[in-house]
Amino acid sequence: MKAKISLAFSFVLIIFTSALFSQWNYPATVRTDSIEIHFGNVIEDPYQWLEDMKNTEVEKWFKEQAEFTQKILDKIPGRDLLVTEMTEIDRMKKVKYSGIEEHGGRYFFTKRIAGEEEPKLYYRDGTETQDKLLFDPMTYQEGKSFSLGYWIVTDDGSKVMLGITESGKERPVLRVMNVDKKTFYSEEIEASYGSEWIDGKGDFFIYLKVKSDDVHDASANLDSKNYLHKLGDPVSSDIEILSRKHDSEMNILPEEYPIIFSFKNCDFYFASKSSVDNNSEYYYAPKSELAKGKFSWKKICSKEDEIKYLIANKKDIYLLSSENAPNNKVIRTSLLNPDVNNAAVVFENGDKVIESIYTAKDFLIITSARNGLQSFINKLDYSTGKVSDVTLPLKGIINVIPLNSQSDECIVYNTDWTVPFNIYYLNVGHDLFSKGWFYMENEYAGLDNIVSEELEVPSHDGILVPLTVIYDKTKFSKDGSNICYIEGYGAYGSNYSPYFNAFMMPVIQRGMVYAVAHVRGGGEKGEAWYRAGWKQTKPNTWKDFIACAEYLVDNNYTSKERLAGSGASAGGIMIGRAITERPDLFRAAVPQVGSLNTIRAEFSPNGPVNIPEFGTVAIEEEYLALYEMDAYMHIKNGGKYPATLITTGYNDPRVISWIPGKFAAKLQNYNKSEFPVLLKVDFTTGHFGGEKMSDYFKNIADIYSFVLWQCGNPDFQPKPD
Repeated sequence: MKAKISLAFSFVLIIFTSALFSQWNYPATVRTDSIEIHFGNVIEDPYQWLEDMKNTEVEKWFKEQAEFTQKILDKIPGRDLLVTEMTEIDRMKKVKYSGIEEHGGRYFFTKRIAGEEEPKLYYRDGTETQDKLLFDPMTYQEGKSFSLGYWIVTDDGSKVMLGITESGKERPVLRVMNVDKKTFYSEEIEASYGSEWIDGKGDFFIYLKVKSDDVHDASANLDSKNYLHKLGDPVSSDIEILSRKHDSEMNILPEEYPIIFSFKNCDFYFASKSSVDNNSEYYYAPKSELAKGKFSWKKICSKEDEIKYLIANKKDIYLLSSENAPNNKVIRTSLLNPDVNNAAVVFENGDKVIESIYTAKDFLIITSARNGLQSFINKLDYSTGKVSDVTLPLKGIINVIPLNSQSDECIVYNTDWTVPFNIYYLNVGHDLFSKGWFYMENEYAGLDNIVSEELEVPSHDGILVPLTVIYDKTKFSKDGSNICYIEGYGAYGSNYSPYFNAFMMPVIQRGMVYAVAHVRGGGEKGEAWYRAGWKQTKPNTWKDFIACAEYLVDNNYTSKERLAGSGASAGGIMIGRAITERPDLFRAAVPQVGSLNTIRAEFSPNGPVNIPEFGTVAIEEEYLALYEMDAYMHIKNGGKYPATLITTGYNDPRVISWIPGKFAAKLQNYNKSEFPVLLKVDFTTGHFGGEKMSDYFKNIADIYSFVLWQCGNPDFQPKPD
């Protein structure tokens, strides 16, 4: 039940500036009477007018905020030095590879040479050492900035679909390139995501198209459709093969993405209704029906069956399931008569959480982890059903990815908190492990001094929460004098997995302690850990974060005056509610592209698809949960809040800019502490990524220098005007 009263923009009551409350003369922000009533609760929303992103006054406000913030950040001494040091660190690893695949005897991958702004797409013929440049996004169109979002190669390696994104919009244009000629075919399909090639030669492909690439259009993501395209034909003649209207019997919701996919050695197509819900609903139909343009889809499982993912091998399907399995299990059933409720359990891994499954030619590869921190690899032999360990001489996170589904050769990706990212080779059939052809040497100075601790901290209810602490042992004193930067996430059942962040070395080597709170809502301890930070249980997410922050203060890793907290995207709920519930605990906060206004989020372009994770205001108990996790709604007029740097990308399709914008506006005008509240707006990027490396260094230098300034590092204190 919802009623809404909203005064027009012209009925402005008053203009506030925070100059009334502090030294910070923020740009003026209009405040209006906007009221919503949910289940008898009256909600005042004085900055709701900022949600109209097509209003020129709103755009003007964001530009004024961006200019105000950047002028302040530019005055921080040491900021430019951080950029210089990050640039130098970037050059310590001469080349960076990723996304390696093999098709038709060719290896395809992205590569970024030290100092370059963007990764480029390359290929090698066989195991030759010569890398051939295939696509450079920096030269795609003169005068514009682009990045490569995805690429999908034909089986014979002759053609590649490219998703080319302008300025971090995350809504790519689909193009097709001839690999040998390095020329594009005529197709340019806007706001589309390639799914797969139908045959090895690349005459046909399937793609998913969303309605619009306008990230500020509330309907842009609704009713997406799958099409079959013949290379060279007009896009207008493409055949619709899967959508809500086309396949009404599947009951696809407008916000769900219908996905179609297949496996090389299986005679069926598979479909799912994708959203943020980890439990999937799968269907299957014979590949032969593609020619008819209409599949007779049969259901394999419902969301109630708790199936996370599916892989097919000939007539069998292997499914990752959490039903009656808190750490997940792998089950098998036949496509001749699929029955997930009576499927055979082929693998469970005790106290380790099974995180992913991949298919090689002869093996199912299974990755597990304990607390999301250390990976364990197993392989299931398709011919015998036997499961065995794959032992690798690596620590931290390990991902074993087949070069293609018809090979037992795999690429191994590895990193840890203190182990730089690297790539190895594994033949999973023969257990042959080596550095391989894409191993990358690094020369990071001072790496031996960086150490990590894995702790467990009691939360508000006694539950132990994993906490990682990383620091330079030559600069660390356990007396509370170190600045500490603590992050977390806690959503979608996703792990905050270990990774080596080379670009934090300049601040860690200045004595900053870096901590990660593995809070509930993530998947570090399995399905129960996820559901304990989900909808009505979401308060555990920020209460776990608060408990970890308190532990760091109580045990002299830092002090309240030197503690900064951060969370990104859905982690904005965590940091936003942490500083509104315990503003005294943090000296600084950095919500990055954060979800900070959850009772309004479902009315944003990416909001409906997130209802399974956070809830809807249409259901009373879910509305109450959304209100509780809404940081914007919990800002108190006259409260004293920490220094806060709020970031947004103006092209963000996932957390639209008005969400962090409204939070910034309210906090600026309600805060009575002497600390600044700044809104950093990047007009060239989206949710994350899309910017050039030089811009990336500037953006993260802004964050780190802000924290060092506010938490008292003497080298980062601006001179008085």
